[in-house]
Parts: sequence; C-alpha cells; structure tokens
Amino acid sequence: MIINITDLNLKDKIVIDETLNYDSDYLKNTEILKLDNVKVKGEITKDYENNNLITLNVKGEMLITDAITCQEVPYQFEIEIEENLENSLKTLDLIEFLWHYIVLEIPIRYTKSDTSLLKDKYGDIYHEEEIHEINNPFKDFFEE
Repeated sequence: MIINITDLNLKDKIVIDETLNYDSDYLKNTEILKLDNVKVKGEITKDYENNNLITLNVKGEMLITDAITCQEVPYQFEIEIEENLENSLKTLDLIEFLWHYIVLEIPIRYTKSDTSLLKDKYGDIYHEEEIHEINNPFKDFFEE
C-alpha cells in the first residue's frame, strides 16, 4: 500500500487504518512461515518543526516454528511506532516500511510446549518470568 505524503499539504493528517498481507517473497530468508492480516492503525501528521511524523499501532500474528516440537505455532505481536519521516519523501510504501519493524519482532526461540516436563529432564529451562529472578545480580537493586 502506497501512501501519498504530499496530501499533508492539504490536510492536517493522513489517517491509516489498513490490514496488510505479506507474500512469500518477504518471508524467504526469515523464520516466519506465514504473515497475514497485520492490522495497522495510526496517522501521519506534521510536528511543531513542520517535520512529517508517523505514529502507528501494528498488531498481527505470525506463524513460526516451535523451538522444541518443530511444529508451526502462532506468535502474536504488537508494535508501537513513532518516527520522523524525511520531509523530501513524497510517498511511503507501508508494507516495506513496516517490514523492518516486524522482522525485529521475530523471537529467537519460542515454544508453546509444556516446559515443566523438559525442566525435570534438563534442569535449565526457565519461563520468562523466572529469568528475571534466577541468577540475577541486579534483582534487588531497585527494591526499596
């Protein structure tokens, strides 16, 4: 989807409310197996210095491989974007612009498996909440 940014010369803001789908060309060299129905809401405005400012909320679900079972599992993500755009920019390809942010949301390892069975066997598997408590030399630093 191409957005004409020059419309800001005539309007106060450009409202964005779209659902985007990414084809297999984008997914080739990534861990994402499928990425459809990415909901994008936001706007492009001028800030106090007359710069183009884009503010977006992006929600979606990507299909990735489970780190333990190697099966396809859904992974939900949400991204808040607030960025200045180049004033010389006349159009913005929203799919290409968001792709850089979506790639950063791909987890290194992700599982929906029951890790309690694996924890008994291997002993070094932790839930995300436990990581902040176990072997953390800074856990008491901010406590009063």
